[in-house]
Amino acid sequence: MKEEKRLNALQKTIELCALHGFHGTSMDKITAATGLSKATIYKYFQSKENLIVNALELFSEQSLSSVKVLFENTDLTLEEKIALRFEGLAACIDIDSFNGCYFQLAFSEYSNEDKAITEVSARYKQKTQDLLIALLKRHDIGNAELKAKKAGLVYNGLLASLQLTKDISLIELAHQLFLDIIFKSE
Repeated sequence: MKEEKRLNALQKTIELCALHGFHGTSMDKITAATGLSKATIYKYFQSKENLIVNALELFSEQSLSSVKVLFENTDLTLEEKIALRFEGLAACIDIDSFNGCYFQLAFSEYSNEDKAITEVSARYKQKTQDLLIALLKRHDIGNAELKAKKAGLVYNGLLASLQLTKDISLIELAHQLFLDIIFKSE
């Protein structure tokens, strides 16, 4: 499979799963969206679950790279970096396929069925937490690990709430809670 077709299959899989859920995305939907036959997809990915794992890994790499670039931008203050992270989330709400965090969705749908999917989902969450800890340490925030854990709970709770309500006003509330946690002296 040419790399272009492989990347297209992975991207379309994420888009469809975001829109229809992971279980709600059939191989027929994937083949229709990619123009690839089931035989071709199975030849290169062996199973729908393996295709999902590969799609989540690609999305994880892209997402983590984007967060890392933002968090390591020396031209921005800590407050600006955090604000841009929340603004990026606000932009996602307008996308039809927004149904919360892809990794939370995948984990909840496959938690008792597929270890590889749950592992890639958990790994993504841990890596985002690690990036937040590094960001706080770089900005000399005391008790960075605990504050990152608390702030991560706020952010992940926001994602879960937005999945249910798509209430954009929650973003600013969570942003303020996030800042309160980070800048509160302990």
